[in-house]
Amino acid sequence: MKNIKYKLKSVTAFEIADDELIKNFCRLSDGDLGVAVEAYTAITNRLLTENKTLADYLCELLTYSESPLIESCLNGGNENAMYAIEYDISVIRELAAFSAHKVKDYLFEKFSENFIFSLPEYVCGGFDKNAEYFIDHVRRFGSGIYAKYKAFVFENGKPCPIENPDTIRLSELKKYEAQRQRIIENTRAFIAGQPADNALLYGDRGTGKSSTVKALLNEYETLRIIQLDKNDVGDIPSIYQAVKNSPLKFIIFIDDLSFGENDAGFGTLKKVLEGSLCVKPANTLIYATTNRRHLIKETESSRTGDNVHLADEIDESVSLSDRFGLFVTFLAPGREDYLEIVHGIAQDRGIIIDKDKLYRCAERFALRRNSRSPRTARQFVDSIQSKIALGIDIE
Repeated sequence: MKNIKYKLKSVTAFEIADDELIKNFCRLSDGDLGVAVEAYTAITNRLLTENKTLADYLCELLTYSESPLIESCLNGGNENAMYAIEYDISVIRELAAFSAHKVKDYLFEKFSENFIFSLPEYVCGGFDKNAEYFIDHVRRFGSGIYAKYKAFVFENGKPCPIENPDTIRLSELKKYEAQRQRIIENTRAFIAGQPADNALLYGDRGTGKSSTVKALLNEYETLRIIQLDKNDVGDIPSIYQAVKNSPLKFIIFIDDLSFGENDAGFGTLKKVLEGSLCVKPANTLIYATTNRRHLIKETESSRTGDNVHLADEIDESVSLSDRFGLFVTFLAPGREDYLEIVHGIAQDRGIIIDKDKLYRCAERFALRRNSRSPRTARQFVDSIQSKIALGIDIE
């Protein structure tokens, strides 16, 4: 065990030293029985809790670890770097062969305590991945958190992973096919490395603007989304810096975009979109949604025109939206479209109900909320699905 401990500490290509399971394997050779048993128990608990074999855990650990050495190899590495990668794989393969029986035999030989053999066991599994497997994964998806997660929120100056992002698919969204097609075509061009535009999705609330952007994430394997609060647009250059070397494509998503008068973020975002503040990496786009055609909130004075330069103010308020190369409008649906959306969602969920009754209840639901929109339709179908499950009449 001492040999594997020192080998683990010599791993170079994969940044795994801070992983708790790796630390616990290193602690097994500790001279104190309590420390060694505690380490073995922690290893077993981790693997059983995550329902993984040791080999599967280690494979996932390497796949999603930070691997700057591998990234450098892709940009013209040398033989020494390749040797370091292969050495690390050999060390992990050796560790993966340490079955629970083998570890307990070692602990008994060291401490001569019979209770060691009664300790719970983990499953060892088989580690069959080679260096080329991990190199190819980094080539396609990069390394670290961007390889492991697809959705992020920008907080405390850095992108933080979203463990369980929205699973909505484009096929679940009803109507607005023409609008979504423009966004899909732009996104496909972006992913293919072709010229693509920053996009502004404008329109009434609840019409599926945000859902359209989120659904893109579940359609394209190499796409990532970083959601950014409108108050943090000044951090866009930091995001550019963080992702510029990744082989993945990133959409910086700003939901419900609008600014107050004299808001510094307005000018910052204009400069970012113009490209004058910093150079935008080829693997990033900005997608934003808004309910406002003019992204600066109007004040009473601006509406009454007491400013002699009122025309200039209006031009300024439009100037930001004009800097998005793709402008897509989502307007609230009429009655017939709203009811068709309700019917489509109900069909997707396998809800069988008389159409007249469905439409009558859906219209009543919309009138109570003073809103016809895809969001209202989805909320209505949620409510009747629950009632049907509980045996309650939907009327």
